[in-house]
Amino acid sequence: MFEWVKRQLDKIGSPNLDWVQVEVTTYCNGACVYCPHTLMRHRWANRHMPIELFCKLVPFLRNTDLVYLQGWGEPLLNNDFFEMVRICKDQGKRVGFTTNGMLLTEDTIRTLIDLQLDIIGISLAGTTAKTHNQIRKGTDFNKVISHLERLCKIQIEKKTRVPALHLAYLMLKSNFHELKEILPFAKRIGAKQIVVSNLTLIVDPKLLEEAIFNDTVHTDYYRNALDEIRHRAGCENIIFEYHGPGLDDASICCRENVHRACVINVEGEVVPCVLTNPVLSSYYTFKDQSLPLRGMSFGNIRSESLTRIWNKKEYARFRDLFDPETRRKPEQIRSQMPQCCVKCYKRLGA
Repeated sequence: MFEWVKRQLDKIGSPNLDWVQVEVTTYCNGACVYCPHTLMRHRWANRHMPIELFCKLVPFLRNTDLVYLQGWGEPLLNNDFFEMVRICKDQGKRVGFTTNGMLLTEDTIRTLIDLQLDIIGISLAGTTAKTHNQIRKGTDFNKVISHLERLCKIQIEKKTRVPALHLAYLMLKSNFHELKEILPFAKRIGAKQIVVSNLTLIVDPKLLEEAIFNDTVHTDYYRNALDEIRHRAGCENIIFEYHGPGLDDASICCRENVHRACVINVEGEVVPCVLTNPVLSSYYTFKDQSLPLRGMSFGNIRSESLTRIWNKKEYARFRDLFDPETRRKPEQIRSQMPQCCVKCYKRLGA
């Protein structure tokens, strides 16, 4: 009886989160040249999150706005993916995910629309087939475009605006020039939001030169070009978000919103962000250093509720480091941060 009461109180007192990111699989049908899944392929552990584990999480999302079904893999490869979306929608949650677009068949699109999926993000690394396919190997730009055009047609047919289509463009030195075509491309397929990201996890040192924040000679060029695209996007009522191109070593912010969000990895571990996911067991390059990628977990939903994990003292102390309303001095905060956060390009604004 006592344990039942505790479980009910856990549900009622579940954390107030902006979003929860759930890694539903670590399998992927792509082989992107920059991705840990590709670069660590000889020791990568491919797993799907079982529906039974996913269901353990759901009761503790009472006060969560958005459930984003995304991790280091292609979500549509999990055979339980549609059921996961349905369960969350039945709970009144907003649901989204990001895909490489290769598995967006007509049946899949119609199912996602019928489930009232809220957001679908499409990963891009160019606005031409030559560039995109060279970077995001294993995917086909023209096929993805065909799928997105079909999505647009089916939405018109069904007289619906869901799911909202977002474009996720990975910004590299070798594909930056193609960003100038991202707005016409977005208009063509009905995308209303574009998120441009940096290469923030560098597993292969050879990719250091691809990160535009390392190209300090051309920082003004990158910034001016991005500002111009954002201005034009605003005139088209398209949201254009980006970070960088420079780094701020004094920053104490974290764009992963660790203060009001968390990641549940494929094994059920509760971690602050995808970059602290224990599935990443390797090394990464930060400036001139090769550093171990060490996972950070505050508990596992297999054995504890999300509420109890979120309220642990050690997790609360970690989140306090990133509280935007803190009055502590930046140098004091940085001295208390874990090494993986101190030496993280995202913390530096990339």
